[in-house]
Amino acid sequence: MNDWEEIVREAPKVTRRAADVFGVSKKWLAKNAGHLPFGVNAYWFRLIRSPRDPIGLQSIPDDRELSVAPGEKADPLQEEAHRKAPLIIHRYPDRVLFLVSNTCPVYCRFCTRRRTVGRKPFPTQKQIQDSLAYLQNQPGIREVILSGGDPLMLSNKKLVHLFASLREINHIRVIRIGTRAPVTLPQRVTPELVSALKPFHPIFILTQFNHPAEVTAESRQACIRFVEAGFPVLNQSVLLRGVNDSEEVLLKLVEQLVAIRVIPYYLHQLDPVAGTRHFEVSEERGKQLIRYLREHTGGLAVPTYVRDDPEAPSKVPLFP
Repeated sequence: MNDWEEIVREAPKVTRRAADVFGVSKKWLAKNAGHLPFGVNAYWFRLIRSPRDPIGLQSIPDDRELSVAPGEKADPLQEEAHRKAPLIIHRYPDRVLFLVSNTCPVYCRFCTRRRTVGRKPFPTQKQIQDSLAYLQNQPGIREVILSGGDPLMLSNKKLVHLFASLREINHIRVIRIGTRAPVTLPQRVTPELVSALKPFHPIFILTQFNHPAEVTAESRQACIRFVEAGFPVLNQSVLLRGVNDSEEVLLKLVEQLVAIRVIPYYLHQLDPVAGTRHFEVSEERGKQLIRYLREHTGGLAVPTYVRDDPEAPSKVPLFP
């Protein structure tokens, strides 16, 4: 068994230990409780100093998640209205989301898909085949973003089969992998994984570092391993209150990312998903932060600040 598989296998035990250490109530550990489950692994657990530090805030449940504020929705991006096949979200003409996994190394408390992630039903082989058939019959699709959950929770064998199937569809030119595994389970990025995926280039890795404390020796190695094998790695931070809503933190984060050849691609305004209002930062504050980055670092390190609007034909840039 690989190290990452052992970490995943032991995660439920680690989660129970974390619950004891940080006082997480039993309702967050109950199965099928109707809310985003609590789940951490041993690597991530070591990074948490308290439930209120930047890592703890992202991963330790908060009772405020159980309250729905005005304007918040279970599906704020109207993904279900754009579900065109069992696992396909088709919002934009030329690209789709392919939700190939329903599990993650760590369950982020601000997750946009908290309505489904971490709970049954999990994607089946038939759903994957039906979704591939949809892609085959849509010649206007040139780009597929694998998402979930986290696609890298699948085994190498399953990933290779999936990528081989996608590469048999001639009109699909680009594949992206939306994964937080380089951050929350960097042990997953093994030489074997990189070698297995390399024949299917071009593949872009979209990951999510939100705080400088996440840039560890292990996560650096994971990103560098991807980059040196020809996988561009781009970062999509989410602007979160108490995590990265200060000038100093955000500047340190983007400069650390550029140092390991990870491009700060997007800074996302938080989606108005039910139970996440306590993470919200105003758009005006977000624009101030981008203005500060422009004044204190090179353009290569300044992400585009965006909001996802289900009525818009693309992400909406929020310029200072």
